[in-house]
Amino acid sequence: MMSESKTNRRWGVGHWQAVFAGLLVIVGAAYSITSFYQLRSMREQARATAQQLEVMKRQMDDANLTRSADLMLRFDERLGKQPYPRLQSAIESGKPILKAHGGKFSEDDLEGYLGILDILSDLYEKGVIDKDMFYNDYSYPVEKLYDNAEVQSYLKDIRKEEADYYVGVDSLAKKMKAYPNPALKH
Repeated sequence: MMSESKTNRRWGVGHWQAVFAGLLVIVGAAYSITSFYQLRSMREQARATAQQLEVMKRQMDDANLTRSADLMLRFDERLGKQPYPRLQSAIESGKPILKAHGGKFSEDDLEGYLGILDILSDLYEKGVIDKDMFYNDYSYPVEKLYDNAEVQSYLKDIRKEEADYYVGVDSLAKKMKAYPNPALKH
């Protein structure tokens, strides 16, 4: 009888090992299934988050374009006040500008115009104004200003006193000349 009880105990240990191994397989399978669904859920959440980020980016872009358009309208108002429209027309036509050279405008008029464009240059550099919008609205007058011999002579003279007077205007004109026309991008 003694041998029978030893056999039963051995069978009991083996039986429990099999049961334990079976439970491990069941737990592992349950864990694998749960992990699969968690991974799937995480992917869906990541996809939803990416969509939300894209919507937020578009909203920010729209807000930036709105701010840019608002700033440009404000500067258009400033540039639309006399004497700037006539001054711009004289610059673009190549006619004499300053009274000292047979034109109709004072140095203060020209410096006021240069000052506005210099501020615009700073905003452009900082990315506050959309570059395509800026190009469409201001590239022509800025390039014409830069190409005007009388304006360049005036700038050369005043820069003898202070080398960085209106350097933003020059920098801006060079950037406008090199900027790819937005109309040709599409």
